[in-house]
Amino acid sequence: MERGRSRRQVRLDSQKHYKGLEENHDAKASERFHTPAYQSYSVEDYLKKMGVDITKGVDAGGAETGRKQC
Repeated sequence: MERGRSRRQVRLDSQKHYKGLEENHDAKASERFHTPAYQSYSVEDYLKKMGVDITKGVDAGGAETGRKQC
């Protein structure tokens, strides 16, 4: 007398379950899942997005202007 289910029966039930999941899917959910990858941005692109004027450039010596140095 066998108790419980055999390994074969468990495997068949598992295959049946996953086959059902693959066949019954929502088209909108699938479309939302397959989105394009994020685009890579450079530092300049990020600064432009934040509103920083990058056309001025940077002083060669690294000196700041407009405030008193201590």
